[in-house]
Amino acid sequence: MMRKTISMPDLMADWIAARIERGQFNNESEYFRDLVRRDQEDEDRKAYLVSRLEAGSVQLASGAYSDLTSDEDIDRILDAE
Repeated sequence: MMRKTISMPDLMADWIAARIERGQFNNESEYFRDLVRRDQEDEDRKAYLVSRLEAGSVQLASGAYSDLTSDEDIDRILDAE
């Protein structure tokens, strides 16, 4: 496992220490691993959304879309996914 050394303002260090004291994390390493995991998940979600938007844009440009005119239309589309 790789070790890293970081610097941060005292207020940030105090924030992390308080989270550990409250039992939300066992130590600083666990806190930072959690941050990195969340960042990775956020990037994955963004990439998924971008790919869906790009696919939708292609479909829209080619005329492959349906007008949704009622709540039932929207429910039908959402239930299909």
